[in-house]
Amino acid sequence: MAERILDPAYLEAFRDELVNRLNFVTELTSKLQSGGELGVEPGFGLLEASQQARADYARAHEETWNNLQKLRQDLYGAVVTLNDALGLHMESEELNVTMLSAPGADIES
Repeated sequence: MAERILDPAYLEAFRDELVNRLNFVTELTSKLQSGGELGVEPGFGLLEASQQARADYARAHEETWNNLQKLRQDLYGAVVTLNDALGLHMESEELNVTMLSAPGADIES
């Protein structure tokens, strides 16, 4: 059975990458808000087909918005989970050091 090793440096690097992605998605969603760079409906004109184009655009915009909100939630949850794992790892390491350096905690070879 392979030994499992937790690499806190890797977890921190992975968490930092997820935070960067979360920041990007958050910036993108702010642009999609009403009045933002991507939150303005284009002019579809007055032709009959423009009403369908307007409805299609509104549906696509809403779907994109909802998907980005779900992605933000997922990224945030992953960051919280990694922070918790790193915190538990640090507590565990501190406890190991304390127990091994306590009097009478000699380890026999």
